[in-house]
Amino acid sequence: MFAPLLNLMNCHALMRIKANCYPSTPEKIVHDNHVDYPFPHKGAIFYLNTNNGGTKFKGGPFVRSRANRIVFFNSDHPHAGVHCSNSRKRLVLNINYK
Repeated sequence: MFAPLLNLMNCHALMRIKANCYPSTPEKIVHDNHVDYPFPHKGAIFYLNTNNGGTKFKGGPFVRSRANRIVFFNSDHPHAGVHCSNSRKRLVLNINYK
């Protein structure tokens, strides 16, 4: 099912792909910074719906959830998910690969 997306990403070795569903909260909640794995690797977040949540990168930008947007980054760099407050849920695909 995900092969066309992974081929476009030039993914040579898939480590993990998972779907996250974050329920809406009355106010946006920013999770603690984390790294996906403690060694160099690539990451991508594919936003499945539009809302005011997103991803905050430590020392960098906030990327808002917009349907069909994908952000590529080094997943060993600290980042945090942000819940939405203007939609029933925030849906993303989280992909770790080499």
